[in-house]
Amino acid sequence: MEATRTGTWLPIEAEGATALDRVFGLTPAAYETFREVDGALWDPDRVDPALVELCRLRIAQLIGCDAELEVRHDQARVAGLTEEKIADLRRWPTSPCYSDADHAVLNFAEKFVIDASSVDDHDCAALRAHLSDPEIAALTTAIALFDATTRFQVALGIGGA
Repeated sequence: MEATRTGTWLPIEAEGATALDRVFGLTPAAYETFREVDGALWDPDRVDPALVELCRLRIAQLIGCDAELEVRHDQARVAGLTEEKIADLRRWPTSPCYSDADHAVLNFAEKFVIDASSVDDHDCAALRAHLSDPEIAALTTAIALFDATTRFQVALGIGGA
């Protein structure tokens, strides 16, 4: 099928500044709700935005969504996430850049994306050692949203390699 200006195989697009705007915008009510939920998940009172951003970027790496890898959220920078740490993300299990909390969160995010049923008691205990239950709920919501959005972009041809 012929690609349009976003690279998607969909024959029509909505108005918008980004490829995601132009494709997700075809369902405006859903897109508005997505944007509200996404915005709420970056609130540092819910969970550390640096952890949220690490998960978002790792999910983009796992699924192969280049569009998401190019984005950086200001809230994560304010929370102290550095480009050095982001550059070492593919090596997070062995990189000295990553804390025990980072390891727990990234392990959980990877298992969620690859096989959510593989999350076990050890993984949950590791999360609970670093995050409160409300933080875990917010982080899991963010991971689920990023997983869905990233797959949406790749499947519709707007975010893949």
